[in-house]
Amino acid sequence: SPFYVFMPLLRKFSIGLVGFFLFITGASAKNYPDVPVNYKHYQAIGFLSDHETVNGYPNGEFHPNGLINRAEAVKIMTKSLFPEEQIDQSTQWHKEANHAYVIFPDVAMGQWFDKYVETAYQEKVIHGYPDGTFKPADNINFAEGLKVILEAYKVDLSQNHYTPNKLIAVPQGEWYEKYFTYAQAHNLLNKNKAYLPAQMITRGEFADIIYRLETMLTNHLTAYQDNSSPISDEYKISIPKLGIFNVDVNFASIYDSGSALDLLKEGLGHYLNPPGQGKKMVLFGHSSGYSWDHSAYKTILRDINKLNNGDRIYINYQEKGYVYEIFNSQIIPATQDHILVTDNEKNELALYTCWPPNSVSQRYVVYGKPL
Repeated sequence: SPFYVFMPLLRKFSIGLVGFFLFITGASAKNYPDVPVNYKHYQAIGFLSDHETVNGYPNGEFHPNGLINRAEAVKIMTKSLFPEEQIDQSTQWHKEANHAYVIFPDVAMGQWFDKYVETAYQEKVIHGYPDGTFKPADNINFAEGLKVILEAYKVDLSQNHYTPNKLIAVPQGEWYEKYFTYAQAHNLLNKNKAYLPAQMITRGEFADIIYRLETMLTNHLTAYQDNSSPISDEYKISIPKLGIFNVDVNFASIYDSGSALDLLKEGLGHYLNPPGQGKKMVLFGHSSGYSWDHSAYKTILRDINKLNNGDRIYINYQEKGYVYEIFNSQIIPATQDHILVTDNEKNELALYTCWPPNSVSQRYVVYGKPL
């Protein structure tokens, strides 16, 4: 596991954390403008915020869909374990010695997380990587996030029984299998959504898993009881074979190519029917983009030809997951790409891009059938 850097901390963290959360109540929630009452993780964020385990940003927002990094994780853990006075005084000796950084060369004095890292290090609960760094800005993925939370609570993983789940891309025998198996069995994850180990975890999701686990343990439940039906406009796609995880998909009109190009600056585009309708859906993205396009997604499908029959595409749409298995691929002339939006009643996915890269003369298309 690449998250071993926190493991010494977890054994000590679990003692303070469980006692810290033993009073589950209805979340009143601080007034985060980006966390409305109907937001899917409102209750979890409200509970952790009310107990000052997580905080918003200086502008008053929480950024629930933002990613969580190692520095933020250390802050949450340290604040749960040690008094504020100790934390605030931890870097004093560095200041007196005029040190440029705190223990690790990539944790400079004056950074907001310096005192949390220093406190955790002084208490011998964290260590750096073999190269001597701490990598505070590295984001945490779902596999790492589940490991941190479940080992912090010292849950019993010995009773895990692996059950294949098409929505959770976890092969048996991987180091993270036991964490996903436990989370799945105890309803710590939305049972209707798709999850991938390498998918980055958001601040809202991290808070929600902690809240679900603590609610379950405090009330002596065999699994978290979730009677809500969260609704959102979320539309994300993951294609593990291409290293694509949780990328935004936006609907486009087949009659407005200009707007479609604008959407591709944010991820992939979508034509025809939404997921779950039992009808054809067409997704598209760039393989090389245009010279004026400096977005992060201008080459997202550059390696589409690496997809083979049997590879899977995972989609989360409005809090429900869908899995498609690739069964065919073809290259067609650009002049024939209109055929991709025909056969509207056929229950399949077509994913295409301009081909070859740096050319618009052809289209490379892969087809997937729903599982």
